[in-house]
Amino acid sequence: MSLTCSQLEALEKVQQILDSAGLSPISVTSSVVSLPSSHQNTPDVDSTLDTISTPPYPRYQSPAPYYFTTEEISQRANYVNRATKVSAIVDHPVHAILEYPITAPGSIAHCFVVDPISFVQPQSAFQYSLGGGHGGRENAVCLLLRDDAGKGVRCRQLKSSCNGLKAGYSDDSAEAEVFNKTLAFFCAVSEQGCGFDANLDLSPEIVLDSFDLHSESESRGCGAPLMLSVNNLGRPYIHCKNFNASVYRARTHLVLRNLDEFNTDYLRALIENDLKAISFHETRAKNDGYGPLMPCTFVASPAEQKQCCPYWHRNHEGKLARGTLHSWPVPCKAKFDIYTPYNLTACPQVLVICTNNHSHPPPAPVKTPEAIKAIFYELLLTLSWKLADATPRRILLDSAFIQALQAHLSWKETRNPTLSDLHPSLGNSDHARRLINTLRFNEFPSGTGFAGAIHLATKHDLLPIDERYIRCAESHQLSTKSASNPPAATTSTLISSLRLVICMTKQMSWRLMQAKRLSIDTSFKRVHGWQEFEFESWDVAHMKSVIGARAFTTSQSAQAHFILFQQIFEIASADTGCAVQFQYMHGEGIQTIIADGHKGQGLGLGMYCVYLCKDSIQACRYDTTALLRDLDPYDHLRRFYRLCLAHYKRNIRSLRGQIPKDVEIAMLTITSAEPHPDLQGTLKKIKKGGKKAAAWLKDKIEGTKFVLLALYQPNSLIPLEIWKASPTTTNGNEQAHRNINRDGVGLTLLGGIMRGFHYDTNISASLDLFDAFGINSSDRLSTHAYRAKRALARQVRYTRSSPSEGNTSFACVHLTPPPVEPQPELIPNSSLMTGSTGGAIPVSTFSTLTYALTAGAHVMDHRARSPSFSAAPPTVCAVHHHIYPTRDQLSTFSTLQGAVE
Repeated sequence: MSLTCSQLEALEKVQQILDSAGLSPISVTSSVVSLPSSHQNTPDVDSTLDTISTPPYPRYQSPAPYYFTTEEISQRANYVNRATKVSAIVDHPVHAILEYPITAPGSIAHCFVVDPISFVQPQSAFQYSLGGGHGGRENAVCLLLRDDAGKGVRCRQLKSSCNGLKAGYSDDSAEAEVFNKTLAFFCAVSEQGCGFDANLDLSPEIVLDSFDLHSESESRGCGAPLMLSVNNLGRPYIHCKNFNASVYRARTHLVLRNLDEFNTDYLRALIENDLKAISFHETRAKNDGYGPLMPCTFVASPAEQKQCCPYWHRNHEGKLARGTLHSWPVPCKAKFDIYTPYNLTACPQVLVICTNNHSHPPPAPVKTPEAIKAIFYELLLTLSWKLADATPRRILLDSAFIQALQAHLSWKETRNPTLSDLHPSLGNSDHARRLINTLRFNEFPSGTGFAGAIHLATKHDLLPIDERYIRCAESHQLSTKSASNPPAATTSTLISSLRLVICMTKQMSWRLMQAKRLSIDTSFKRVHGWQEFEFESWDVAHMKSVIGARAFTTSQSAQAHFILFQQIFEIASADTGCAVQFQYMHGEGIQTIIADGHKGQGLGLGMYCVYLCKDSIQACRYDTTALLRDLDPYDHLRRFYRLCLAHYKRNIRSLRGQIPKDVEIAMLTITSAEPHPDLQGTLKKIKKGGKKAAAWLKDKIEGTKFVLLALYQPNSLIPLEIWKASPTTTNGNEQAHRNINRDGVGLTLLGGIMRGFHYDTNISASLDLFDAFGINSSDRLSTHAYRAKRALARQVRYTRSSPSEGNTSFACVHLTPPPVEPQPELIPNSSLMTGSTGGAIPVSTFSTLTYALTAGAHVMDHRARSPSFSAAPPTVCAVHHHIYPTRDQLSTFSTLQGAVE
């Protein structure tokens, strides 16, 4: 009969599989028909293919063998060929997964019905390790497989044998546990030795990376023997012979002090090689049924490819060593003859003849049958792009994967299924991870790292502008040259490269260009080996924190940030048709940018502003005596850059115990929007506050030069109203990082990009919903009042939980200072603003409401210039509950709630 086009395509696919398996090709255009098998127990092939669409594993049980009768034997119905015959035959349906075929002293034939479209060799599911092949034969005629004329079909015969097992003990008593831990600890320490490298420079200024504990390099290790000594408290410890606590270089040699969980008598005997004591401990252990003198009972299948026993034993020389795995003592005599027809469409059956019983126990099911692999891969494909970050643990946390697994297994139990319920071999996480990696490589041929991001960016370039997300995936070479105008840099030395991926939609570009007060921050957790940078701002119209741009970088240098800002704003300008604008340059646009004070990030931002103004002839709108093109990066930062107070105070708190308390308070008083009563005196106090404090001040003045300008408004050129309108922390960025980190951390680059894409598009959809229907993402709008109330509630909880922390984390300055005088320059080559209060007592020397509401802060409700105070009660409005102070007085309230009641 003639074949349809689809059947011919299927046959060609089968032909390719046969060719790859080394089988001879046949003409796919010849007319073929499907014929029943010659023996009576063969099932109907077509009906079986239609009724069984998935493998019946794990419920499949091999049927009992059919033993040929005397009459059938007399008719030679059990003959495979003229020289080979069998005593019984077992029929298996299509997709049958047989891992332990029945064997007998004689020969048993297993006849497998196969699917010619997706052909898999049945023996690939055998858990027995087949090898030691004895050749085979082409064009072998198998009489148990017959064609339509009743003649035996021509097959390729493969002869193989069972490789058997590889063989090389347990007690759960407390004595056995301590003994085994001690022995294992000694073996590990002896094998690793001292990790000291005599070739390394161990000067105090050098910071060493962690040693590679698995390295076999001869340079790792001094080769000196290990010793067990006792300290002055009588506590034992192990150390390298070259260890000396009084010599700096010798202090880096191995020393292990916590030995409480080991048998120190046995450990001392092992280290000192006291044969008599060793024999005493190990003989006693052997009598109790454990220890290195016991015969090993570890068994492994050859398919596991293990060479050594995981346990340590005493060899014939009396030395401790890991046992070597050898073949099973009794050679396995089981043989396998496999007959595969050349034309599987005409005869979709494979015959496997098993001869002789196995001489060893069945091996563990460590191999995953091909049919089970196909099911596992099909389930993994339900993860879609999440496959980029799939691990054996993560897939079990994915609801779509679990639902598909439950459907396949017809799961009825209350617990969720695990991979071992699909097949026991998948219970090995390392094995399952290898299978996942195989599929991941097939699905992402460019990988899930930078090359994969470049491939995905190329695809996004072909999409309409409204659908693009990955806008840039490129690499740049960085040099040692650090100039205020990088494009004008001349000769430089190449030291590193920058890989950069920028992700932003057109909507994000509009949000970035319309923002006036931006926040920038970098996270290091979400994508392994990459830093994630974000532009964040507060959308007043939607009362929501929004992301303007997301980028992944591999460098934190100033050059890298210059390139980053340049690329982001160029993309945003191309999307919106608007040029980037700053308030001090153009009279509108970005007013402030707040960051955590990273030097490379701040300097890179200043370098970008220099790049923007390189051809400008305009004067600064904040200082008309200065031309924009003449400003250096620090001058530009002085006009819009602010520092996160939370990071600033956290860094100061990290110095506690290393600086005096009054110096810590002095450091905190620098952050203010109002003139400081004695800034020079405060700086002198910090400088004299010890080595750490002096180094801190030097870094702020000479190292990270923009820090003090970004903390103290009188020395900044940012107008006071714009300064106060700016957020004081990068908490918006921190919350944005926290929100997206809930989707996973330690991801691959491709997985991080895709999760970011869905997160950012969901935020955009929420904003569009609010614009269209007025539906907010939560019941409450994040108004100024709501956010202030939440901030105060958090501060109250913090103060109550640690009152000393809450009251000392902010500075307290007595309000009896001399008249404020103009402050000198803090940064070389920079003119700082000065101011005067005309001798009046300042209203407040603090710029944060939080301090004013701290218990014991004693903030003056100043009304007149007179420094006198009065205890007269204030006048309270009965309608609005407003407090009108009658005279100068001290505030008695520590919370906003108390202040308005």
